[in-house]
Amino acid sequence: MNINVFEPEWIAPKNIFALQTTRNTNSRKKFSFSNKIKLSTNFGLEFINRKEEGLNQSHSNVSIELPSDGRDADASFTTHTKVICSIRTADCMPLLLTDEEGSFVAAIHAGWRGLSSGIIENTLKKINAKGKIIVWIGPHISQEYFEVGAEVRNIFLENDSTTDEAFKHGANGKYFLSMLKAAELKLLNLGLEKIYITKNLCTYKNANNYYSYRREASSERMTSLIWIE
Repeated sequence: MNINVFEPEWIAPKNIFALQTTRNTNSRKKFSFSNKIKLSTNFGLEFINRKEEGLNQSHSNVSIELPSDGRDADASFTTHTKVICSIRTADCMPLLLTDEEGSFVAAIHAGWRGLSSGIIENTLKKINAKGKIIVWIGPHISQEYFEVGAEVRNIFLENDSTTDEAFKHGANGKYFLSMLKAAELKLLNLGLEKIYITKNLCTYKNANNYYSYRREASSERMTSLIWIE
């Protein structure tokens, strides 16, 4: 099975499973799972292999509950077992969520448009978590490589003035945006404290591991998925 994946490094309930795909290079090395107990099922890998239909992502702030006939959204959540929440990214930020009780799972696709317009807030408002919420933030473009115009900063500040901390001044009136900082500020404002962040997260910098639309304008995407067993 030539799928390059890794598990989020977070402390989650035993009934919660999650996977993150990486760039599918011509690596001859077989992936060795660090936690064979958590990956005793191939449910998630089968989902990836089948190239299942996910959401019709459009950088919106729409979140839907699964199962659903609708697919036009950039986040999904469920309380059902064996229902996978998945998103695709290549520079945008993937967030996977559950709670200490394992009562739900959610996957959020957050580019700058979704982040600024409330995709995180809209998703969390719909979820009736039984325990403290746990969040994993996956690979995405880092602030160092994410230059944006002043209009992007203005959109963020109009919706949430606290996100000013996520911007650094660049040249010619440009700014460098930390989507990670913006997401952390929003999560903390919502009362979430259990936030886990993937190591070596920058998709632009780590060309061997990740696809990056900004680096290569590729149509290839990574997949983040989470489900309840």
